[in-house]
Amino acid sequence: MRGRSRAVRPRYRPPTALRVVVGLAAGLGTVSVIALMLSDRAPGVLRQLFGPAAERLSDRIDASARLPSTEQLPESDFLVHVGLWAAVTVLIGLTIWTWRGLVVGAVGALTLSAFVEVAQGRYSSSRAVETSDVLGNAVGVAAGVVVTAAAYLAWSALAAGRARLR
Repeated sequence: MRGRSRAVRPRYRPPTALRVVVGLAAGLGTVSVIALMLSDRAPGVLRQLFGPAAERLSDRIDASARLPSTEQLPESDFLVHVGLWAAVTVLIGLTIWTWRGLVVGAVGALTLSAFVEVAQGRYSSSRAVETSDVLGNAVGVAAGVVVTAAAYLAWSALAAGRARLR
């Protein structure tokens, strides 16, 4: 039975205490992303956190279906969605630290991101559901899976090398 469980996880895992800290960050990060995505005040929060650099992003987030034409919309916030959901996926993957868990976590993150997009249209007065946002979320989750898998492999290689030196 023991050999079988090793087949579904990377060869070596970080200490449990470290994974607990990452797990807490994953939970806090996920809740923060959801709150930010559903908040009508998201542009103000971003301005406070990032200052003038957030102005263009704020303009994009403020823009919604209330604008009469798409020519008036600023550049897409596609990269914001990619970055946020990639970070969430990486934190989830680094907490669980199994191959199967990474897949389940990614499916969960993608599903959650879709629910958040639908909820924006329903519960937010200044946000609109956009297909490009859902696509950005999916690309972010996929990028998070790639980064997490690379971290699994790198950690396992370093741990194996260290074990051989002993």
